[in-house]
Amino acid sequence: MFHLFGRAYAFLAPRRGFLLVFCVLACFACSLFVSRLVVREDISTMLPDDSGRIASDFALLRLAPFAQRLTITVSHPGANPAQAAETLATALRREPVFTRILTGPPSNISLAFLTKLLPLAPALLNEQDAKTLYALTDSEHVQSALEQNRRDLLSPGAVALKNVIRQDPLGIRNIVLPKLAAPSRLADVRIENGHFVSRDGKYALILVDTDIPMTDSLGAAKVMSSYEKAVAALPQGAQAMLVGGHRHTHANAQAIKDDLTIILPSAFILLALIFLLFMRNRQSLYVFLVPVCVVGVAGTATALVHGSISGIVLGFGAVLLGISVDYALHVYFALQNSSTDENLTPAHTLTQISPAITFGALTSCTALAALLVSDIPGIRQLAVFSLFGIITSFFMSLLILPHFITAKTGSLTSTTHRRTRKSFGVAPLITLWIAVLSAGIWFGQHTRINGDLREMSFTPTEIQAEEDATRTIWGSMRDLALIFVRDRTFDGALEKNDRVWSFLQAHNATSPIISLAPLLPAMQTQLQNISRWNAFWQDNGQSTRTLIETEQKALGFSHSAFSPFVEFISASPETFSSESLHELGIQEFVDVLAMRDGDDFLALTLLPDTTKNAALLSDYAERELGAQFVSGSRFRELLGDAMRIDVLRFSGSALAGVVLLNAILFRNPRKTLLALLPIGMGVTTVLAVMYSFGQALNLFHIVSLPLIIGLGADYGIFMVCRPEQSAQHQTARAVLFSGLTTLCGFGVLVLARHPALHSIGITVLTGVGAAMITALWVVPALNGDRR
Repeated sequence: MFHLFGRAYAFLAPRRGFLLVFCVLACFACSLFVSRLVVREDISTMLPDDSGRIASDFALLRLAPFAQRLTITVSHPGANPAQAAETLATALRREPVFTRILTGPPSNISLAFLTKLLPLAPALLNEQDAKTLYALTDSEHVQSALEQNRRDLLSPGAVALKNVIRQDPLGIRNIVLPKLAAPSRLADVRIENGHFVSRDGKYALILVDTDIPMTDSLGAAKVMSSYEKAVAALPQGAQAMLVGGHRHTHANAQAIKDDLTIILPSAFILLALIFLLFMRNRQSLYVFLVPVCVVGVAGTATALVHGSISGIVLGFGAVLLGISVDYALHVYFALQNSSTDENLTPAHTLTQISPAITFGALTSCTALAALLVSDIPGIRQLAVFSLFGIITSFFMSLLILPHFITAKTGSLTSTTHRRTRKSFGVAPLITLWIAVLSAGIWFGQHTRINGDLREMSFTPTEIQAEEDATRTIWGSMRDLALIFVRDRTFDGALEKNDRVWSFLQAHNATSPIISLAPLLPAMQTQLQNISRWNAFWQDNGQSTRTLIETEQKALGFSHSAFSPFVEFISASPETFSSESLHELGIQEFVDVLAMRDGDDFLALTLLPDTTKNAALLSDYAERELGAQFVSGSRFRELLGDAMRIDVLRFSGSALAGVVLLNAILFRNPRKTLLALLPIGMGVTTVLAVMYSFGQALNLFHIVSLPLIIGLGADYGIFMVCRPEQSAQHQTARAVLFSGLTTLCGFGVLVLARHPALHSIGITVLTGVGAAMITALWVVPALNGDRR
């Protein structure tokens, strides 16, 4: 089988010019394609896209009231912040990306509103309200209420109160008004002249809606650009703080963009320096061009497969630069040092070295292919990018590169070779290796896993400071837990929502609880409330009318003063719908807590994200209520559990595949174990370092483990195969420089500001460094290789 590479060399040798032109055109086309790619960042690509609980929870979290909403806090020292907020709101309304801007409650809430609200009372009268109704119709209360009404009517502005008092002399409206608070306590605000204002009066609040998804990086850039344009309209001295998912998305996308401008050029420069300093040979330029071409091909293939490419994946191109040059280096050193030996033709040399390179590529591909089983789209995209890169590098190194390495015009000095095998005592070296390996295994069992998405995204200090300030001013309105109910009909969703509300009240859930249930119950609940209302007035209506007639006569009211109230309690009450609330001008409450999701209707309850509330909404309680409890803390817990499973799945699959390939290649247990030593050292060193510095593993640390397994396997295979190859192949030298180029690729990621790229850089830099040292010194010592 491996003779095919020698035969391919003989077939393609006369066509070297064609190969060169083909490679140049292909690489140019791919590079041009990649340069015109639109890099997108969507946090959903880093979450499972299956039908599991995590994907379901995240989909619901995106429907939360403040997921799409921007919160703007306006201050204006020495002046009225509400006026500054109104100026900014006017400027925001001129921007088409914003669909709704709220600076205060609906303007039509007035005394007239109270008379329109009163007819809703029968359909809202629950059991607790019925007890209040008994108190309102008590003789003492009737007397005191009418006396207060008389004083109010004699005060200035009494004309506006007249209709309210005539229709509701006993204050039944006070049963309904608190129900408006249940869905409105999203922020710690007070109303001042129609504006949302902080308790101390120093800040005004603006709530802004947009149809652009918060996870769309390009859309988030438009949102932020429009916001910055509007902020310029603020009066001098006024300031605004913006909090919202769009700002986070924009900051992350910009951080990755800035990182890419540093990472990729730095990786190229470091690789070039290695070639210039240690491989002062014109032919080494061809080796350098292999990873350059590979990144373009891999980026093109990934974009064609997935339709777009993530900035995190593109940033991984720096790593691919260092990895993809490995096979080219082995071919380069083998061909260059065998060209002076008349018994070793290039075709024969390729046949001799191709087994190790082939199995090295297979082990890397196997390790990375383990990422394809991930439920996370971004990880699958990273796997596709890496696999295309390694496969391209493999074929370029064995089929194309050999035709441009024809003569030994310069090489590394022998001192370099000697430095790679500097004499160390075997026993101390192995003792140290065993100690580090043992420590890594122990630390690995105690390493924490962090599933918090906030730790995997870039949050500038300015954004964090403004979020903290917003939380201090308005409360933790963006950190609430959510309970969703779903049904094919809106009334069905309201019925389930009523059950959730009753359950939370009965079990004394931590308050405040924000729900639509007290203000808009399901039709069946309304009918029960109306029945309760009718039963009350059937028993108490006549006595109440008698009390009112007696007191109104004593206080000098006219005979017909309260006839609207008598007509109200005598009439047949009706149910109402969400349209009734829209007519009252309080549709905002409905829109925040009820929504459509495809063909389904959803109703939402918000409550504090506490351990008590999470315990109440167990899996059993969710099933009984037909609800789904979603919270940031539970989501992080679920994601952490999924990541623990992924650690075992990724690493286990990668390790099993690598072990199998090594066993097939060597057919010798001892050699197979020797080839696996760099893997063990690389992975355990990462775990030991993470534990020692108190760092938890995040998603990107976990993704990096198969990379360490694949690269460690490559180094192990090459070094175990070395005694079976000719001395001229200089495998140790190739492994050393492969490790150096890989470390350069990963090393530049340490410079990244974005935690995702930085995490990958730190992890693989540590793991590959340990694997390389093990391959260069420990494996030869145990293998009896004295070269």
